[in-house]
Amino acid sequence: MEKEEELLDSLLDFCTAVEAAVVQLKRNLFDLAVKANDAKSVWDVANVKWERVQGERGEYERASCELNAGNKDFDNMLADLKAHGGKMRKGGYFFWLFEFSDKPVVGRKPVRKAVQ
Repeated sequence: MEKEEELLDSLLDFCTAVEAAVVQLKRNLFDLAVKANDAKSVWDVANVKWERVQGERGEYERASCELNAGNKDFDNMLADLKAHGGKMRKGGYFFWLFEFSDKPVVGRKPVRKAVQ
């Protein structure tokens, strides 16, 4: 009976140590994820100023440096777009970076849902 109690105590100690290691691992992984994102992909599209324009393929919205001077969300959006090759989807919109401009301009259109 005494050996069984010793074994149970050892198993409980082991489980407690594993649990503590898992908690610490989760903290470390969260810290790594925060550092990896480091505000580059953290931006709120609602804080970016947009203007409606008519293009060759229809109406869209665009945001420019002039409209968003000093706007961190605009700067973070630009960094995120550049990290994704100038095109990406987020929050129901398709975003693209105009390459012809010496000052960055971003366009956006709602993502169309496929008709079934």
